[in-house]
Amino acid sequence: MRYLSLFLVLLFALQPTVSASAQSPEPAARPVYRNLVMEGGGIRGIAYGGALQELESRGVLAGIRRVGGTSAGAIQAALLAVGYSPQEIIDVVNQTPVQRLNDGRGLFFGGSTRLIRQYGWYRGDQLTRYLTELVARKTQRPNLTLAELHALAQQEPARFRDLYTTGTNLTRQCRQTFSYETHPAMRVADAVRISMSIPLYFRAVLLDTAGHVVPHPAKGQLVEVVVDGGLLANYPLDLFDHPRYLPGAAGPFINPETLGLRLDRAEQVAYDTRPGGRQQLAPYAVQDFGSYIGALYTVALENLNAPRPEDWPRTISIDTRGFNPKIKRLSAPQKQELMDSGRQGVQAFFNRAEAASR
Repeated sequence: MRYLSLFLVLLFALQPTVSASAQSPEPAARPVYRNLVMEGGGIRGIAYGGALQELESRGVLAGIRRVGGTSAGAIQAALLAVGYSPQEIIDVVNQTPVQRLNDGRGLFFGGSTRLIRQYGWYRGDQLTRYLTELVARKTQRPNLTLAELHALAQQEPARFRDLYTTGTNLTRQCRQTFSYETHPAMRVADAVRISMSIPLYFRAVLLDTAGHVVPHPAKGQLVEVVVDGGLLANYPLDLFDHPRYLPGAAGPFINPETLGLRLDRAEQVAYDTRPGGRQQLAPYAVQDFGSYIGALYTVALENLNAPRPEDWPRTISIDTRGFNPKIKRLSAPQKQELMDSGRQGVQAFFNRAEAASR
């Protein structure tokens, strides 16, 4: 009896501890991110430098094995893929002579002729040359192909990553993805150039039926016309929503290992970061011709590239601080403002995630 009483005393004495332990859930583990996707956004893509720095400081960037993007997001993704660090990407952005990329003879007549015959006011050749230079600085191979980059990523995963960019194939009337899986012989520089081929701004890129870039097609040669991926996939967060990118997965699914960087107005970011994500587009104050164009651009682009409800839990929204996507020269303080906003967007995302897991 004495032993039974002692047992009961010990049982009741330990019960609160056992109960408390059972009722205290362990903190949710942070998701492991293997894929990073960056939205197109013109000059506002400068913000990605700060965002990448913050991801690096949090240890997220070290786990990324694949990077994808459209337009301005494609060039940042490419720099990351060939081995640039976030600080080096910021240095490239600060040193890039943006206006010099607007190449082509003849300010008016030359541009108008190219527009009619080659579908772009500027040639875009200087942009391609600059991209090959950037690739060569890290790999010593200006003509590095997507397949060669994949081999480097397999050999040195801590330094290199696979690259995926998007384009809009006007001939086929569809979105197109460029990677070592689809176009192994394509140069990294050309994959980015395609994704940055802003319609009517830069000359369109021509591809032959095998997917090779054709600078000057022969008479009668069949070619496909490809332009900026932002027309149909400005935020291609679904690039890695396939079982081959997640071992053990099967069928259609949303890849939890994908993280996206997205650029939006402050008003839209406030809408999108509410519980449940975006329910509608934020109102746009139209007060003059500039804001009229901005509102027109926004409603068209956002409805053509409407995100899915399930995308918001894996999307980092970055405030564009009132800058429009037009390619133009920005001052050092303006660039810093965008980069600071990128950093703050990442901080806000993880702060919300940590609060939700408590």
